[in-house]
Amino acid sequence: MNMMEMGEVVAYLLRYRTAERVPSGGRKRRAARDGQLSERDVCALIDDAQESEREALRDFLAGQGMRLKVFEAGDYPGIAPGSRFFALLPDPELEQPPLYTRDAVFEALKLRQESRAELALWYLQLWLLLHTLIYTRLNRALSDVSRYQEATFVTRELVELVRDQLEILRGLGERAPENSRVLLDERGEDIPRRVKAFIDLLVRAGHLDLVRESGDEDVWQQTLLGALEAEQIGVHHLTHLIELTSAEGSDGERLLAQTPDAEAAPQPSGEETPPPSDAQAQQPDAEQTPQPSAAEQQGAATGAEDDAPRAEEDEEPRA
Repeated sequence: MNMMEMGEVVAYLLRYRTAERVPSGGRKRRAARDGQLSERDVCALIDDAQESEREALRDFLAGQGMRLKVFEAGDYPGIAPGSRFFALLPDPELEQPPLYTRDAVFEALKLRQESRAELALWYLQLWLLLHTLIYTRLNRALSDVSRYQEATFVTRELVELVRDQLEILRGLGERAPENSRVLLDERGEDIPRRVKAFIDLLVRAGHLDLVRESGDEDVWQQTLLGALEAEQIGVHHLTHLIELTSAEGSDGERLLAQTPDAEAAPQPSGEETPPPSDAQAQQPDAEQTPQPSAAEQQGAATGAEDDAPRAEEDEEPRA
């Protein structure tokens, strides 16, 4: 693999995030297109590369805060026998350069003239509620990557969950966190539009796939890439929330109320993420503690925002 081929491999991985020697789920191989290699050629170049060439590729990706992970058949369900699954994941120990932008998230979720802080709050709310569907209701921990094929839902379920959550927030009245009340300004078809935009973002990020149509509804499934990144988020960015919400009764509530530095914003592909990795954990694994509910995580995050400086950058999700 020469330098030109290495650049083409990286360009492909930045575009699709994954490549498979034998595509799973009946998916056809991605064909070559103008200025881009085919999926078959990308896998062949990585497989046939010498160790020095692979080391150069790792260094190239590390400069962008990324790492290439390789999984064999048997590592996770859905990887075909004799196949390999290549995944480009953010490296939690490295920083991503500013070329990775969040603008796509803000543009997708914007309906009117909302501030970036408001849009970041909407993304956080949607991300947490999505994980209620694909983790909490399945009694699944973030570390249960191998169960990603069970994580399915229809758009209507996420819309209804958002509406239920807003009704709970509305019922709190004056006790609702002030910076969360902007979520109550929704009207008409705003919620279905935001949910559709959010799902489209995660599809583009490679975190969700359309697996089938059920009646008039689309059925979405988490991808292996999405499950890997969710695990990385849990290990490196949500461990403190999981530990806090595992406390019982008033002790847990008091701890959440006193936590000034909760970090709950995810990234959908390309940076730290919801969205949307497998990494060497430096913190306690989330598998031994219960998955916090969306309401509990939202409470922790918004409680932190009340005490933190009002910097919009701190409120923005990563794309």
